[in-house]
Amino acid sequence: MIKAKFLFTVFFIVLFSGAVAQPIKWISLSKAQQLASQQNKKVMVFAEADWCPYCKRMHKEVFPKKSVQDSLKKYFYAVSLDIESDEKVTFNGQTFTQQSLSRKFGVSATPTTIFLNSNGNIIGTQPGFLRSDVFDKLLAYVGAEQFRKQSFKEYLDELGIDIH
Repeated sequence: MIKAKFLFTVFFIVLFSGAVAQPIKWISLSKAQQLASQQNKKVMVFAEADWCPYCKRMHKEVFPKKSVQDSLKKYFYAVSLDIESDEKVTFNGQTFTQQSLSRKFGVSATPTTIFLNSNGNIIGTQPGFLRSDVFDKLLAYVGAEQFRKQSFKEYLDELGIDIH
């Protein structure tokens, strides 16, 4: 009986493992910049703090969504940046603490999402919590460079998504 339950559990896990989103692979900023340059992708920096409830909500409700993960994998390398950390990071060949780099990026609230092109230039920033149905569209909007053609609101309007 135990063997049958074990085999059923293994079968169930294998059968449905494709439907379950895998955790985001957060990498270092220097590695993300290197890969982005090689692969002509962008870097998404998620600036957060341990005490931030909206950051925790993003990790719990937004990042696990398959649509968000699909957009991230297609267009970006993901980096987490702790706005209060003294841990060193390398950005554009210079060394910063995560805290000082957050200030350089102009982060004044958490969470803030910062988008960098493959050369390390800031494309734009988005402060605050966004629902997964809006966040994955933001990723596609920035990733596919729709920002060159229209505003994010116009982009969402075309898709029939209300952000309120």
